Amino acid sequence: MTILPLKTETFDAILINCQKYAKDFIVQRLEYYDRDIYRWVMDDPKRRFKLIRIDERTILTTLGIIKYKRRYYYDDVTGKTVYLLDNQLKIPGHVRMSNELIIKILDLASTMTYKEVGKHLSNEFELSKFTIWKTIKDTSVEAIYDPIINRGNLKVHMQIDEKYIGMVNSKNKKRYYTATIFAGKRQISTKSSKLLNKTVLSSSTLQKLKKKINFHLKKRYRVRYDEEIFVSGDMALYIQNFKDHLYCRSKYVPDKFHVYKAIKDDIPDLEVDDYSLNDTKYQKYLLKHLNEENPNSKKLINLLTESPEIFKTYLDVDYLGCSQEGQNSHVYAPRFGKYANRFCQDTIEKLSLIREAIAMNINIKIATQNREEPELLDIGYCTIDLSESLRMYLDTREMKYETRKLFENIRYGRW
Repeated sequence: MTILPLKTETFDAILINCQKYAKDFIVQRLEYYDRDIYRWVMDDPKRRFKLIRIDERTILTTLGIIKYKRRYYYDDVTGKTVYLLDNQLKIPGHVRMSNELIIKILDLASTMTYKEVGKHLSNEFELSKFTIWKTIKDTSVEAIYDPIINRGNLKVHMQIDEKYIGMVNSKNKKRYYTATIFAGKRQISTKSSKLLNKTVLSSSTLQKLKKKINFHLKKRYRVRYDEEIFVSGDMALYIQNFKDHLYCRSKYVPDKFHVYKAIKDDIPDLEVDDYSLNDTKYQKYLLKHLNEENPNSKKLINLLTESPEIFKTYLDVDYLGCSQEGQNSHVYAPRFGKYANRFCQDTIEKLSLIREAIAMNINIKIATQNREEPELLDIGYCTIDLSESLRMYLDTREMKYETRKLFENIRYGRW
């Protein structure tokens, strides 16, 4: 869909025009590099590469359809044919989509249906639902994290929760586990704050999530074996026991939101605060008046019975609370929460990793089955310098046929 401006001379018209020229610039730059390579081939005394023909290639990008021409050579050394421009740019053969378009597909697929994704990629083309599905299926995603997090003396917090997502071959929704590691918090306003040194993780199984968390705690946060961290979440048993699977010392702290809510649901008129929760008389009152038939109240009763000092951490200035419910809402796709959708575990992991990378502002690396990086051929001193300014380009589109033909022959080396 293209938004048409009310007048031709508007800012919107300039943007639309610039998008068109951006595509032209990309084509010019590609063909400029190809001519540079051709000049080297012609000047090479060994005559390793022999020109066969000039072919056009089409690649789909977020800017639109990019069509450029490049030369096809025969390599006397390897006995194979090669497009030297594609080789030097490391563009795999038989690939129609750019990497940045695939990343956009993965990003949009976590917020809308595959059919809708195909319509929102570009104004110049649409992709079918099957193409989107096949692209996601054939793509592997890897996050590139910062090697070390310099947290200083800040206390490490780890919070965990789950989302219920419709899975393929399953009538009921299944748990998908999410976690956040952070150290430090900065107040942005009276109602909002930002977690510092944050790492967002998720997995379809607890076992995988435990491995991920232990890796990041040990390698990136440099948590010592004898160092204590806070583990927070709701009052689910798997969260309470999660601390037992971490390689360092850890203390489970129930999320205030769920604790306060359980009390207010059963005793609406009772005032709740951190100091009262640590008072012995107040705890006895709760044990007496909480409704055991309420699942959350039952969990709270068990916590108070087994460990009366469970809420003591609320008074610790180093404890910064838990916000995993908020992370689920802000980071992970709202589409995961709709019952009508069905996902494979592998697909959920990929789409979640994209959301996490965006939330953490980190780089990601993608690879597909048919996207093997070609072996870079040695073309001597002729190298592609992306920092080099493009030389002046002669636009032949408005020229007469004979003049345009002459310049085209010169441009593509057909003289």
